[in-house]
Amino acid sequence: KNSHTVLRWRIAVLVLCTIGAALSADLVRLHVRVHTDPDYHSYCAVSEWANCETVAESVQSVALGLPVAVWGFLVYLALGTLTAWGIRRPLSPSSWPFGLLFWLSLISSGVSVYLYLVSHLVIESICFVCMGTYAVNFVLIALCWVELRCLRLNPISALVADLRSLRERRVTVALFVAFFVIVAGALWASVPHYWEVQVTHDHSGFPTGATSEGYPWIGALEPSLVIAEYSDYQCPHCRRGHEQMRQLIRDRPEEVRLVHRQYPLDQACNKSLTRPFHPYACAYAKLSYCAEEQNRFWDANDFLFEHGRRKAPVTTEELAREIGIDFDLLQRCMTSDSAARAIEADIEEGRSLGIRGTPTFVIGDLAYPGGIPPEVLAEHLR
Repeated sequence: KNSHTVLRWRIAVLVLCTIGAALSADLVRLHVRVHTDPDYHSYCAVSEWANCETVAESVQSVALGLPVAVWGFLVYLALGTLTAWGIRRPLSPSSWPFGLLFWLSLISSGVSVYLYLVSHLVIESICFVCMGTYAVNFVLIALCWVELRCLRLNPISALVADLRSLRERRVTVALFVAFFVIVAGALWASVPHYWEVQVTHDHSGFPTGATSEGYPWIGALEPSLVIAEYSDYQCPHCRRGHEQMRQLIRDRPEEVRLVHRQYPLDQACNKSLTRPFHPYACAYAKLSYCAEEQNRFWDANDFLFEHGRRKAPVTTEELAREIGIDFDLLQRCMTSDSAARAIEADIEEGRSLGIRGTPTFVIGDLAYPGGIPPEVLAEHLR
């Protein structure tokens, strides 16, 4: 009877590892979609506070060159393999490998606590799917504990016994470790860094100017298509949209003109937000506006898109130094009412167009959130 009870707990642990792996795989899918598809909206993007997309967009979603979810999937695969190994062995007083599994699950749970604190305190948004993996880790500890209790062992003595068993299975252990090292290494070497966007700084070949209302533009002198881009320098999709629009101008230099408009998703200047979201976006919008006063908007624009999502904020002094403009003039403009009014006017006009997120592209009176459909571009660029 005790053997059947132990077997049931071991099967339950294997099921949990499978659930954890499935959740991690879904998080990998979500991470890829969030970073590569501007039109994607996740089923778990419930609110500003509970939003998987916000978590996936954060710099904390990547560790050691791979999405955190990939590492999670590999951990569950390893735990599941160990569990299956234990199920295949005839039941005996030996704890193998559940002493080892208990401590690995304990470490995973510690990582879960850390990730939750980062999500809650730093990113200021939580991911329900991530929370599912955290729950799996805590239940795994409980099940491993029950398994050890059924065998009348404590976690420390079970770990010692399992480590002793490892020495007796050197070849199998070496193959096990080698397999996971090779898989992790192959993923690390082959997965493209799709979450990184290289921002183009060279715009010297394109005409630039300002509209009659004072909005900066780049592209054709006599355009057949004018696109207004409402954007936020801390938004990862905006950075991709920035590059896509620049490529469109490269492809159609005599036809396309891009007009930049500010729509920072920052409570400091955008009153439609009920809580902090992109904490430096308003300041960055003002920086680019003030750089325009020295005829260097597009230099500031490119610099802010490249560095706007880093943890340490871009400072007025840094921007002035990096793009070669007068710091005192820039600082004076940053504290002026004109900069604040200009940003507020862009936000109000964007709101009147029904804009709720960034990037949003406007052609005439029609707004296209995320990106302009290819058929719309084809209609205007025949």
